[in-house]
Amino acid sequence: MPAVEPRNRLVALDALRGVAAVIVLVHHISMTSPAVSAAYSSSTDVPIFSTGWWATLSPLKIFFAGPEFVLVFFVLSGFVLVLSPLRQSVRGYNWLAYYPRRIVRLAIPVVVSVVLAAMWIALVPRTGVGGAWMAKQGSPDLGLGNLLREASIVGYTGRPDVNPPLWSLAWEMWFSLLLPVGVILAVATRRWTLSWAAALLAASTIGYLLAVEPLMYLPAFALGALLAANHRSLQATSTRLAGGPAGTLAWAVLAALGPLLLIAHWLFRPVLTGPWNELTLALRVPGAVLIVATVALWPPVQRLLSGRLLGWLGRISFSLYLVHFPVVVTFGQVFGPERWWWGALVSVPVSLGLAQLMYRWVELPAQALAARVGAAFSAGQARAKAATPA
Repeated sequence: MPAVEPRNRLVALDALRGVAAVIVLVHHISMTSPAVSAAYSSSTDVPIFSTGWWATLSPLKIFFAGPEFVLVFFVLSGFVLVLSPLRQSVRGYNWLAYYPRRIVRLAIPVVVSVVLAAMWIALVPRTGVGGAWMAKQGSPDLGLGNLLREASIVGYTGRPDVNPPLWSLAWEMWFSLLLPVGVILAVATRRWTLSWAAALLAASTIGYLLAVEPLMYLPAFALGALLAANHRSLQATSTRLAGGPAGTLAWAVLAALGPLLLIAHWLFRPVLTGPWNELTLALRVPGAVLIVATVALWPPVQRLLSGRLLGWLGRISFSLYLVHFPVVVTFGQVFGPERWWWGALVSVPVSLGLAQLMYRWVELPAQALAARVGAAFSAGQARAKAATPA
């Protein structure tokens, strides 16, 4: 039923955000276990079938792949942000209203998340006691200057220490600011899609080999934009394939290949060293693209992700991503390394509850304010155009 498919697709993409946010939460909770954080730092002498092995070196790593699913966020953002102006026509899209709308939409929840994180740290001062990962969370700078730098996201250099997940929001904001370039790139790549995709994957691979962060992360957004630019043709191809067993098998292989590439670095980590080890890190980018493409294009996966629980997780995913980290570290410290699982049991409901409150009282009002700001800029632009002599 064609009228239902776009709705299913949008719901499924939101649900994918929810799944990604939960996996980031699970990843950070697992790192409060000294055994897991040690195995994450080094795979040397990790006993097979131990807790650390299951969480880092087995196929179950997909459920603990927090940093990898951040790449899924990036591809999703590139896809969704570029799809909107392409559908409305690039020239007809109100770019003047887009910028304040997008900045307000992201900035208000980010600022509130920094304030909440600082309150958690003030409530339970961090000592760095625990495993290797918990030791890195000790003594964050609560000075006003540092809090303002973290809240600014774009102007922050290095990894934040009050609310570390904000590192990815810096790249999110940069791509948001560069969206016209992304749209132009997306339109320009329609004729040579495979060549552009190969070039972007090569750029991200070089980024991982040389540890150049713009090359590591921005191609993921661009690949999402590429997917958006070719969405209609890909959707038509997907519809044709869905009619036969060969097409279903092809989609099933792609659906399995995405998660496999996303965690390939960990599966090969015990046997590969040096540049080869770094090379496998770059495989997470095509893995993220395949995951987003599968959800955006294959109806069986869209139906699988259309449940109410996943829909709710999708709605609160941004808030969950912003608020969970200080909760996890706080309860990891309260219960200590020997009883880290108690911290896990408390952190999950507290993070989800706080995310719901954040969504209701911060994110939704921020969205409403962003819409009003965008409308005000549009109205101002229309008045200026009307006042201009013909």
